[in-house]
This record gives sequence, C-alpha cells and structure tokens, in this order.
Amino acid sequence: MKQRYRYRIYPTPAQEQQMRSVGGAVRYLYNHFLKINIDEYQLNKKFVWQFDMCKQLTELKKHNPWLSDTYSQVLQQSISDLDTALKNIKKTGAGFPKFKSKYTPPVSFRYQQNVRVDNNKLYLPKIGDIKIVLHRDLPTFKGVTVIQTPRGWYASFVVDVAELSLVDQITHPVGVDVNSAYTALSTGELVANPKPLVKKQARIRLLQRKLSRKQKASRNRIKAKQKLARTHDQVRCQRLDHIHQTSARIAKSHDLVCVETLKIEEMKRKSKPTAKAIADAGWAMLASSLAYKCQRQGHHFIKINQWLPSSKTCSACGARKPHMDLKQREYHCDHCGITQHRDTNAAINIRN
Repeated sequence: MKQRYRYRIYPTPAQEQQMRSVGGAVRYLYNHFLKINIDEYQLNKKFVWQFDMCKQLTELKKHNPWLSDTYSQVLQQSISDLDTALKNIKKTGAGFPKFKSKYTPPVSFRYQQNVRVDNNKLYLPKIGDIKIVLHRDLPTFKGVTVIQTPRGWYASFVVDVAELSLVDQITHPVGVDVNSAYTALSTGELVANPKPLVKKQARIRLLQRKLSRKQKASRNRIKAKQKLARTHDQVRCQRLDHIHQTSARIAKSHDLVCVETLKIEEMKRKSKPTAKAIADAGWAMLASSLAYKCQRQGHHFIKINQWLPSSKTCSACGARKPHMDLKQREYHCDHCGITQHRDTNAAINIRN
C-alpha cells in the first residue's frame, strides 16, 4: 500500500523565495489552462486534455520566459492535476474547479523524478540542497510534494509500505464508540479528546478581532492574518497528533476493530455547536486512520450497521430502552440491573 511520509524542511531565505516563485508558476499555469478549458467547453462542449496542454506549454514558455526557471516536470504535474479534475467533470458531471489564488495557502508543487535525500539534505532540481529533519527512517520513495503551511515548509514523500496478510483467528476484538468528549473502547477505557479548538477559541477570537481592525492591503493586516493562520494550523496539528497516536495504539493491540457507521455531515447540520464539537473531535479522520493502520498491520476493520441502537441496548442482557437522553451518561438496565458508562456500553455492543 502507498503512504505519505512527511518531514519538516528548512530552506534558506533565497531558497524560500525561489520555492514561492515555483508555486506562483504552478498556480499561473493551472489557472491559464483552466480558463482555456472553460472557454472551450462553453463554445464546443469539449475539453483540452493533458497531451494538448503540454504541447501548448512549449509555446507558452516562449512568450513567458520566466516559466523556464521552474523545473519542467513540476509544470507538467500541474497540468496533470488539472487533467485529473477535467476527467472527474466528464465522469461525474461536477463543475469546473476554482481558480487558485496567491492569497490562499498552501503553496505546493510536486516532483516525480531526480529528487534525492542524502546526509539530511533534500535535493530539488533547480533549487538545490535543503536541510531536512528525518524524524523517522525514510524508505524508498517515488515522488515528493513540497508544501508550505502557516508554520513552515514540509516535504511529503510517497512510499510503498508492505502489508501483512489478514490474521485468520480473532483473539483481541475491540469496539470503538465516539462522542465529543471521549473515544470509548469496549475494554472499558475512555480516551479523552484534547479539544484543541475549544482550548484555542479565546485566542482565535482575539486574533480575529485584531485582524478586522487592520487596514486592508496593509503589511500589519498581512502579519495579523499570518498569526491567525498559525494558530489554526496549531489546532489542526494537535488534533492530528492525538488521532494518529490513538488509532495506532488501537490498531496494533487489537486484531479486529469495529466502529460505528455515522452520517457525520447530517449530524453536523443539526446545530452549529454540534458541528463544531464533531469537527473538533475528528470522527471521520479517526475512522480513516484506523482503517489504513489495520490494513497495514494485517488486522480486520469493520463498520457495523448504522441502524444498530448501540446506546439504548444493554450489552449484558440485550434489553432495549425506548428512549435515552443525550445528557444521561450512565446506562442502567432496568431488566438485569447492570450500571456502566453509556459509551462503554455502546462500544461493547459495537464489538458484539
């Protein structure tokens, strides 16, 4: 299976400026051919595909010599991305993608060949050697995407990871139930969600107020916008770190992982606080992380029937309550008398 290994890189100021220029060239090329395709489709109901776009790129470089400062394969990968989007339009009937803006992060571009990593240096054609921090071993890779986030630059490598064959006998199954406060396991463990957005909410509101008071198109407004973006990026990274650590531990220690099938987007539409709590807990990311980590370990991953009333059913005797309020956090069975945490009870039902 293919995975992405991501590492922090530290370009020099000159390299950073060059990388921004590469990102600008990629963005210009994407927008240029997107406009051509929109006009062609309005006139003739046809698309300009990758082969023809690459032929036009040669002529475009003659009129815009600065495009030659960017490695040719990087420009071709931008055309390939647009070609993929056009094929999706033809297949599904979706609308055209949006034009890329230089004011909307992240800056990103991709290399498929002639990239190497040696002595903690990442070599990129026409840019040179860049310091890279290899916090874990990097296997043989097929390509690299350079990404700029509000807090720095990263290199994301595509690598092949060996999969283990699925185990035949199940000895350590586990059920996983999620809510905004906990990730509950059928073993009785409750993993508290860090709620990074809630913890940073006051600072985000302060930075948003400061941003709104800055004069438009001023340097102070740009600085305030960068501070706000860095805070949001910190929230995202804290959430991802918790999800990856939790999912890795569950996938390694259990050979069958069972989760609920949730209609997350419908649940988000109920109310704004509900949507914010679900997004902050990262339910969808946790499920997808568990799925690929189980696949990598050779363990089974199953999504149960979405209509199973896991919270209303007693995990000991199977008796079912007609209604159970969300505020009620303890499950007490009137039939057999057992009392346990509501989410632990649901996780046991999911496992069963």
